[in-house]
Amino acid sequence: MSLMLQPSVKVKVKKVDLFRGKIDTVDDWVSVETAVVLYINGERATTFLSLPSQLKELCVGWLLTQSIVDSVDDIESVQVENGKVRVRCSKNIKARLKALGPPVVTDSACGSENTSYFYLIDRITKPFVDSKYRVKAEDLSSFMKVLNEKAQLFKLTGGTHSAALFSNGELVAFAEDVGRHNTVDKVVGSAALNKADFSSSVLVSTGRQPASMVMKAARVGIPIIASISAPLYSGIIAAEQAGVTLVCFVRGKRMNIYTHHERITGVF
Repeated sequence: MSLMLQPSVKVKVKKVDLFRGKIDTVDDWVSVETAVVLYINGERATTFLSLPSQLKELCVGWLLTQSIVDSVDDIESVQVENGKVRVRCSKNIKARLKALGPPVVTDSACGSENTSYFYLIDRITKPFVDSKYRVKAEDLSSFMKVLNEKAQLFKLTGGTHSAALFSNGELVAFAEDVGRHNTVDKVVGSAALNKADFSSSVLVSTGRQPASMVMKAARVGIPIIASISAPLYSGIIAAEQAGVTLVCFVRGKRMNIYTHHERITGVF
């Protein structure tokens, strides 16, 4: 199947209403998932199942959140064409790529191909997050409101996740995707390309928070994660050990703080 360039398509659907005892044929919008192959220094690294948008940001973010590169300064060029992204890195990264194992398809539902959170924590190549950044609890509620307002594709299709990065209280990156891991990679890539300060940032997400999500933030030094969804136990353990403040179920004026609560002010 050829690469689809639009993020959503219209399809015919049988709409069933059991209350009214009716079935109608209507047009409905659905999100598009397409395969995107990443090549690094000429070698195939992975294949994403992603929305066909922000592909440069997706791949740059993935390189950072997987600790393949240490900064965008290690990336010489990025070319995006026909569902393929070709990245040229200035340093020898073969050992880091080899540690990931053979090229795989990074599924939109699961993201990481390795589900052991001990493995994920052991692979971190940066110091644990020690940022002194603080944020008010009410600001987290405001950030989540902004995220929901910007998620227009979700409102159209109901089939996407979204993420945003707020640096020093300002929105610096936003992304929607069919995969929650992809949204994080996209906002990290976008923010890094624009030289955002990760150490004073909040990553806001609609996705569940297993270790694989938490470690994406930890590897680039993001101190605070706020999600509308639930954590997994692996995510809590990873956040505690990596020094990340994990806040979940951010809904309206309510939220649960699971780790490193000292970064959240205005509640204690």
